Amino acid sequence: MANTIRSFSEIYKSIYDKPSQWHDAVFAETKSIINKSISTGLGHPQVTDVEIGETIPGSLIVFFMDIRGFTKMSIALDNEELVKILQAITAASIISIRQYGGYVAEFTGDGVMAYFGQGYTTTEKDAFNSLRTCSFLMHGIKEVVNQYLDKLLDETVKVGMGIEYGNVLWTRIGLLDINQVKPISEVSFVAGKNSSHASSWEVIMGKNIADWVPDTYKEEYEPYSFQKDNKKYTYERFSFNWESFYTEFCEDSYELERALISNKLPALKSITVLNDGSPVEANAEKNINKGPRPLKDRPFFR
Repeated sequence: MANTIRSFSEIYKSIYDKPSQWHDAVFAETKSIINKSISTGLGHPQVTDVEIGETIPGSLIVFFMDIRGFTKMSIALDNEELVKILQAITAASIISIRQYGGYVAEFTGDGVMAYFGQGYTTTEKDAFNSLRTCSFLMHGIKEVVNQYLDKLLDETVKVGMGIEYGNVLWTRIGLLDINQVKPISEVSFVAGKNSSHASSWEVIMGKNIADWVPDTYKEEYEPYSFQKDNKKYTYERFSFNWESFYTEFCEDSYELERALISNKLPALKSITVLNDGSPVEANAEKNINKGPRPLKDRPFFR
């Protein structure tokens, strides 16, 4: 967890205004506040030693952000300006995700996929920070990026997000010379589907992480339903009230410790257990059969 959280305005404007300097200056400035275990590349730095065809159980929070409006901008603007805008939003998103302890997994065209959690285990701190990231980015793009773009170019963008938590199977997919480590489960696909279904400025949560979130910050959303082999499948979803969450936990940029002191959050504990119910340390060997406890079993508030 960072000691100092930079405002989105600071992050974005420093990148947009100084595109040739952002990599050295901005990253150097934020390097000290970023989790030292993060990778400089994409993916999860703690899940790398997986062979093709091998599966390793874990738990994870998966986050998707889709930026809308780039098709129109690509027609209206020249390529140089389009690159500048996309680079600034993407770079600012990376720094924002990292400063809340997340890991950037992939760039999805005009969006970003990220992980929260330690790969094999997930804690309440990870869940809390994933929601802070949603709120921080949503507010930043809506209030900072669009104000900037509207003033300079008479253009704006819109954002939709999706998020979910649960068990995954880590595996390496592809061929020996072209491959990638990925978490396979409904968690990733539901988070991605939620993001694509979200209206502008909307965050859709899957049922697992929503179980952990207080009613104050969520509302029921149309479930994801489909029929297969004459059987109907329904996956519950909720809309995340990110604006209230932002006001409560992001607006003043105070740290998790301050929230704990003010009794806003419970003590953070591992939600991973062995099959016999005994706890698993975050750095346990990967060959232990692991699986997450539902976040709802560890309430958000005391």
